[in-house]
Amino acid sequence: SWNFKFAYYVIGFLILVGAILGRLVCGFLCPFGLIQDLLNKIPFPKKIRTFRGDKLLRKLKYVIFFVFVIILPMFVVDIMGQGAPYFCKLICPAGTLEGGIPLVLLNKSMRSAVGWLYIWKNTILVITIILSIMIYRPFCKYICPLGAFYSVFNKVSVFRYRVDKEKCVHCGKCRNICQMEVDPTENPNSAECIRCGRCKKICPTQAIRCGFAGKP
Repeated sequence: SWNFKFAYYVIGFLILVGAILGRLVCGFLCPFGLIQDLLNKIPFPKKIRTFRGDKLLRKLKYVIFFVFVIILPMFVVDIMGQGAPYFCKLICPAGTLEGGIPLVLLNKSMRSAVGWLYIWKNTILVITIILSIMIYRPFCKYICPLGAFYSVFNKVSVFRYRVDKEKCVHCGKCRNICQMEVDPTENPNSAECIRCGRCKKICPTQAIRCGFAGKP
């Protein structure tokens, strides 16, 4: 609602962080990203790096952002004219794992209120956990609306990656090490890059650099 100015402070803060760091937030600050990283370390017969339709499916997070974060809260409102955080309420497995499950386990009164929505959210969580073992960060790649929001800033943020074309020997190591399936030599500030630094670390000629405003 336009009557609640606090929302503008929240949006302003997210824009500020995005303008400075881009998706560095996804790589280093997101707790659910850490959980997915750890889950992906669990041995599995065949890890899935990519598949047919992978690039198209990555657009889903933008659809989720516009539908569940912007459109539904604006137009599907209660009698007081207030919308609900529909993504958190209906989809978010991170909220279920980090908030919903602990609250239900620690509060007897909440256990009696558990219904279909809690079961639905836990089903999404279980599917996400299974997929995280097989695929690197499926939530970040296909679902997370905050990742979609920050990805827009990757090309314009103050913190950026740069590739020195003179030093680059096109060995392909950076492309092969990237678990987000980004080729830094083609697009070092891709919207899919979470700026984890693996490509920079493995580069044999130190052609990949990162820093603020052009300074390493």
